[in-house]
Amino acid sequence: MKKLILIITLVFIAVSFFGQNSKTYRKVVEPKDVPNKVRGDFTRQYPNSFVKMWYATSITYWYEDYGPTYYNGWYRQSQTVVVYRFDQPSYYEVEFFRNNENSRAIFNRYGVWFETRTKVVKLPQVIADALENSEFSNWRLSDYKERIEAPGMVNSVYRMHVSNGHLSQIIRINEKGKIVQIKME
Repeated sequence: MKKLILIITLVFIAVSFFGQNSKTYRKVVEPKDVPNKVRGDFTRQYPNSFVKMWYATSITYWYEDYGPTYYNGWYRQSQTVVVYRFDQPSYYEVEFFRNNENSRAIFNRYGVWFETRTKVVKLPQVIADALENSEFSNWRLSDYKERIEAPGMVNSVYRMHVSNGHLSQIIRINEKGKIVQIKME
């Protein structure tokens, strides 16, 4: 019994210690704490949307969403210098519901839209056909699939995780059904 109490105590101490060192890249904020420019630009871009939640976030969180290496290699390196200020968040993320879809968008503090991700329940037929006619036709498709829209992108891109036994990859397919990127996970 003493050993059990000792083990539970040690586990509690370890969890407490390591929990203090974890970083939080996203925190819930009240809509009033989101700059007017950000809220206004979001409303203009996505009118008639139901906002679920606003977050103060960082681009690091956004890139590392769904795993520590999920976005490495997807984005070009920025040529601009980023200055971090701790009195004001650099980015704001909004979770919203529009046209029967759950989406998330990220804006910088000046209202510049960075990207929107929308959860996809059923892939469009063009995308499903492209998968069926590709090297991934016998691979398992993850439950989480998303459509990505961003400035500078002519069309949306669909991203999903596929696996085959011990192999796991993340693929992107454009709206025409062409696989545009394959990334080993």
